[in-house]
Amino acid sequence: MLNPILVVEDNDDLSLLFKLVLESAGYQVSTVDNGYDALKYINKIQPQLILMDIMMPEIDGLQVAHDIKQQQSNESLPILLVSAVDRLQDEQLIESKADGILYKPFDLDELITKVDRLTA
Repeated sequence: MLNPILVVEDNDDLSLLFKLVLESAGYQVSTVDNGYDALKYINKIQPQLILMDIMMPEIDGLQVAHDIKQQQSNESLPILLVSAVDRLQDEQLIESKADGILYKPFDLDELITKVDRLTA
């Protein structure tokens, strides 16, 4: 798969939006709707980047990001978190080991710019 990205988003409309925007920018996009599936499929999909919502049922994106980065094979895998929460505490982002955050509402150009930067 060329330029694969894994989108982890429990809102179907947002998941579709991310998929359409990223595919139009030349990325191959796979989607899952929860953190457990992300952990399950990450080695199968081998994404170049993970775009993940923070607020999800059962296990939040901060914990999933941390769990992914704990695996030696995924230490350098870029993770871009998406949050409706105005500003997360710096400690939360540091602990998650995520590589960036995109706050809702966001500009689609900002999304592409951040993804391009993290996948370069």
